[in-house]
Amino acid sequence: MARIKRETFVTPKGTAVYPWLNKPDTKFSPEGEYKVTLKIPTSEAEDLISRLTGIAEDYHQELIKTDPKSKHLRMNFPWEEEMDDQGNVTGNYLFKFKQKANITGKDGSSYSMNVALFDAKRNPSSSLVGGGSEIKVAATVWPYKMNSTKTVGLSLKPTAVQIINLVSVGGGSAASMFNDEDGFVEDIKTPSEVYVDDTAEACDF
Repeated sequence: MARIKRETFVTPKGTAVYPWLNKPDTKFSPEGEYKVTLKIPTSEAEDLISRLTGIAEDYHQELIKTDPKSKHLRMNFPWEEEMDDQGNVTGNYLFKFKQKANITGKDGSSYSMNVALFDAKRNPSSSLVGGGSEIKVAATVWPYKMNSTKTVGLSLKPTAVQIINLVSVGGGSAASMFNDEDGFVEDIKTPSEVYVDDTAEACDF
């Protein structure tokens, strides 16, 4: 069994696409999922892609040590280059983040998850985050092997989001991972709680 290395990281600033950060999306998953696609300029995304690719490759090598047949597995990454309607590269990458709203542990215990929201000054926020908002995402990366598709991949699980510039819709401790930024500041301070995997490495934001 390959050792799973769960690392935490913070993205560069990006644009939120179809965010479900205030409440989970239950359309395709009864237990609900928090999710967002983050659009990041290619020049800003390169270091993150390099780091995440390295994590996937290390995990793949661990798999090969225990099962040499694993060398034939394909890599499946949760990001892609953005294309316009004419099929041309736009100069951005799209990163997909997903986190189940409810998780059942190996011991049968159940956990309710959420994504902690903070403004540009790291104050807890309850504002509704809409598409087009400029944000940073703090997440944990989980490598996985999927026999059905013969792939090795990464799952990016968001734990917290810093709102740099808010585009609203319809009208603490994780904050320490971020640095203060000039931009959106929350008017109403509502404490947010987030479940963080205590096996993950500390993030430096």
